[in-house]
Amino acid sequence: MSKKVLIVYASGGMGHVMAAKAIEQAFRRKYPEVEVKNVNVIDFASRLYKFFFVDGYNYVSAKLPNLWAWLYKTFDNKNRQGLPSLLSYLSIKNRFIPFIKEFNPDFIISTHPLPMIIVSRSKDKNIIDVLSSMVCTDFGCHSFWVDPEVNYYFGAVDNVAKCLMEYGVSREKIAITGIPIEEKFAQPLVKDNLIKKFGLKTGVFTILIVGGQFDFQTLKTVVSGIIDQHDGNVQFLVVAGRDANLKDALDKSDLNSRFANVKIFGFVDYMQELMTVADIIFSKAGGLTVSECLAKGLPLVINKVIPGQEEDNVNYLVSHNAAIKVNDTAGIISAINDLVGNSKKILAMQASAKSLGQPHSAEALADFVVSKI
Repeated sequence: MSKKVLIVYASGGMGHVMAAKAIEQAFRRKYPEVEVKNVNVIDFASRLYKFFFVDGYNYVSAKLPNLWAWLYKTFDNKNRQGLPSLLSYLSIKNRFIPFIKEFNPDFIISTHPLPMIIVSRSKDKNIIDVLSSMVCTDFGCHSFWVDPEVNYYFGAVDNVAKCLMEYGVSREKIAITGIPIEEKFAQPLVKDNLIKKFGLKTGVFTILIVGGQFDFQTLKTVVSGIIDQHDGNVQFLVVAGRDANLKDALDKSDLNSRFANVKIFGFVDYMQELMTVADIIFSKAGGLTVSECLAKGLPLVINKVIPGQEEDNVNYLVSHNAAIKVNDTAGIISAINDLVGNSKKILAMQASAKSLGQPHSAEALADFVVSKI
């Protein structure tokens, strides 16, 4: 009988979703004999819970960062987690627990604390006696990640191990495998071929800007502020992503017609290619995004940060010379302008980023799990 692995995530933030996807791909690629299911625990929840968990998190973290910071710090205490844990359990258990019993996995991998809260509270020996793990998807940790029924923890760096140990987790339970990212970020690509593919200039400083952080006017101010100082020596790859309003504004603007060295993209599934040709990326500081950048040896300029988990990520990157943290639009322009004219500095940052990268993290995690089952 083949072994079974259950991967569970919660769709509050894309990082948990993408980590689960990367782990699933690693198993299917390297261990096809293992039966794998990858599910969203929120799909088993009541409609009201779905609304508050997913929409509530997205709204508060994006629109009310001070409130999110307060919530993050307030509930970083096991004595205060009883009520939210109980409400989560009551909203999800009726469909989730029977699903686990029917699938009967040999190992559970959770990329979010919520699924293991449900498992831990169930007290069903058919479930809590299954080997289980928590995948920490940032470069720090929170006490919500720590659960008495979890057998193993997967962390990005030793920093995470230290944090977990401060919450009482024994070092033997912690494996430092990196945050799981898709294998495509580990594949070697020929930069010159991609430069031709995207119609870029060879030997010109290339800035990758990923949307979701600012409106069109701010983006235009950033691009103009850099081109004004380095016209002809810089080129831009601007990815609007899922921000339809930004993409529409970019398409209607004169940005790429006025500046020949600005290329505009919507949602892409080839970010690894854009990262290969870029010298620097201006992006958010989510754990998965950061890990993808490091795997490609691409340093970051970071402005807006979600309090709590992303602060941990930024502090780690800045302390290892793999990122620059700025506070406003003027800071973005100043930081990038400084890098354009400072090849020694950018090369040092790229080397630092590359040294921190763990491109085969998902495969390392899969190897660990298979060794236990």
